[in-house]
Amino acid sequence: MQTVTLADAQNNPSVFNQIHRALDRDGVVCIPCNGSYRIIADLMSVEAVTRLFQSKRRVKKAPSLVFVQDRAMLNRVVREVPEALNPLVDLWPGPLTILFDVSDEVPKKVRKQLGKGKIGVRIPNSPLMQQLVAALGRPVLVSSANKEKKHGETSPAQVRQSFMGRIDLFVEAGDLTKEDSSTVVDVLDGKLQVTRPGAFEEALLQEFFSP
Repeated sequence: MQTVTLADAQNNPSVFNQIHRALDRDGVVCIPCNGSYRIIADLMSVEAVTRLFQSKRRVKKAPSLVFVQDRAMLNRVVREVPEALNPLVDLWPGPLTILFDVSDEVPKKVRKQLGKGKIGVRIPNSPLMQQLVAALGRPVLVSSANKEKKHGETSPAQVRQSFMGRIDLFVEAGDLTKEDSSTVVDVLDGKLQVTRPGAFEEALLQEFFSP
């Protein structure tokens, strides 16, 4: 597992290109984002997605998280954007995850690994993550850098212990201060519902929900 610093990733184009190449070549990368380390991989690569899930040893089929660059990329990832969700999509980037049915454009073997439920999608508010998704030109699958039912996603030492040999490149920023999880929103029975309260400002959502 090769390690680079967050400062170099942000300020040195050659280091940024190194991260981009790793993702573009079916690699698995660990990067800090919103107060925790995240493992990311090219969503359109069967090999990369398989490697990510194997590194996590994931059993529980919780909704998978996907980062996109913009609405055009969103439309490639999801089957449709219900009318009720359009105003919420316009609130991105930010800690607001919206649940969608996955598109058939996503490879069948990837969809099988994602499970039968919906996927969570958002544009991240991390500038480096935004730049990586834009450079890749494809959506990325995102997961917290911890084994299932275990913590450690804020600690570089724990990330190394848990994922040594399973991650191609680690972007390190020291110990992180964990932030609130994103707010998760879905359409259930035709109505918008918050399925998990989180960091997104509740007042910004109120006008979209029926009393």
